[in-house]
Amino acid sequence: MDLITNVLVIDDRKEVAATLAALCEALGMPASVSREGESVRVMLARAQPSGVIVDIMMPEEDGYEALREIAHFNPRTPVMLITGHGETWLRMGATLGRAHGLELVETATKPVRADTIRKFLDVVRERAA
Repeated sequence: MDLITNVLVIDDRKEVAATLAALCEALGMPASVSREGESVRVMLARAQPSGVIVDIMMPEEDGYEALREIAHFNPRTPVMLITGHGETWLRMGATLGRAHGLELVETATKPVRADTIRKFLDVVRERAA
């Protein structure tokens, strides 16, 4: 049975989420984009992702809250935290993700480089195999 490997992109800025999802698709990984007003828990249940790319700074449920939901969904799910607000926020997020039991939390500053996404997707594929 072939496993479907996919990524969920969560960002409150629709254009950023769409761009990241399109990049994932161009790199050979199907991607779902967060829906406005939908909780992270519902998004995870709907998409059943093999990996998650999530922005830290969002008005409703922020990326830190998303880490808890992702860990509850599946602590083996690779996560990439992204932000345009600096390395300190990313380090705090990675530490919090590990505290929630996530096995892998990678970080990247916006704008996220294509090679960074490619490396993350390679990890997602490897863990899903």
